[in-house]
Amino acid sequence: MKLLILALALMVSSVTTPPSQNIISNKNTDDQSYHQGCSFRGGLSALGNTTTYSGNAYFDRAINEEYAYLIQKFAVRPNLAYLYDGNSPNAYATTQVTDSRFQDGTVVIGFNLIKSECAISSSGTCTAVAIILAHEFGHIVDFKYGTGLRGKYKELFADYLAGCYMYFRSVEFKYTFANEAAYSFFNKGDTNFTSPQHHGTPQQRYNCLLAGYNLAQNYHYAGRYLSLQTVMQEAKRYVLRY
Repeated sequence: MKLLILALALMVSSVTTPPSQNIISNKNTDDQSYHQGCSFRGGLSALGNTTTYSGNAYFDRAINEEYAYLIQKFAVRPNLAYLYDGNSPNAYATTQVTDSRFQDGTVVIGFNLIKSECAISSSGTCTAVAIILAHEFGHIVDFKYGTGLRGKYKELFADYLAGCYMYFRSVEFKYTFANEAAYSFFNKGDTNFTSPQHHGTPQQRYNCLLAGYNLAQNYHYAGRYLSLQTVMQEAKRYVLRY
């Protein structure tokens, strides 16, 4: 498991200068594109440089395997790229199509966000990175199928879906250190209630992640099929209590 930390260290050291041949093109610069994560204006290029390669083959292979499982569980197919996020570690989802092969938008995750999550991963598996990606895929689901939610409720909805993913990931794909992910999501909550960037309080984010996890676990234990439509309905119902 410590190999992932080593791979990450090598990856970060090898990408200090963006490899221009790998930078994704922001083909859709339509101002109508909708972005979720932290709010920003303009196209995806306003965030900074992005690339589809980390510079480390081991890490890219792990991310590609994760991506394959993400698209299977969420029934969406966005482009996925790394972001040179500087001193503002973050991840984003957008409706903006940056590759015509992926019509469900784009998810970007910052190198520094990955580095910071791996640095506090006591298991050495960087589990929270996978669940953060699931959160962003939750936004893509929201964009594609529509929930009508606004503000923090969109964030809590994505947390709920990430919780469902976290359970199935653990039993079907890779053992998942759920406590690490829960700790990460709790720490990303805030109390900036009047800010348009308010993502929900620490307890709300933790609760929504756990509620999604519990829903998936209950259906699995009962031998029942859990459809994406049911997850969306249950997520919307649950988050609106906040």
